[in-house]
Amino acid sequence: MSSGKTTLGKKLARALNYQFVDLDKLIEKDQGMEISAIFSQQGEAYFREVESRILKETSAQKGIVLASGGGTPCFFDNMEVIKEMGVSIFLDVPAEDLARRIENHGKDDRPILSGATSLVDTLQNRITDRLPYYTQANFTLKGEIDVSHLLEVLTPLL
Repeated sequence: MSSGKTTLGKKLARALNYQFVDLDKLIEKDQGMEISAIFSQQGEAYFREVESRILKETSAQKGIVLASGGGTPCFFDNMEVIKEMGVSIFLDVPAEDLARRIENHGKDDRPILSGATSLVDTLQNRITDRLPYYTQANFTLKGEIDVSHLLEVLTPLL
């Protein structure tokens, strides 16, 4: 959730000559509507089932950098699927930084944040709840991360 998955993922894919895949975009294409509409019309449980199905369908692809949604690893066996796909990375960004990025972008398109009275507190609670899943990633990268640093870490593993 505004951790930089898409921005960093696109740069990494370009540097590796891989295809960048945004899981949310695949879900929107599959469902013919935006994520916010899926949440409001079908509910989160339905969204999570679709998300898991699309993740599994994508898991056979090689030569991709996948950006998942922030909740993806936390449902069903999604974290296991992600880890089986290759190297997984948790972009550990403080709640305050996430809140600033979301406020600059506009939080209205993020269903799980609708109605939040304190964005920082809501994000911190979400991070705390999800941390047991996130920490299962192969790597945790904190703060501002550039692609050259990421490539140094990943190249021996690819």
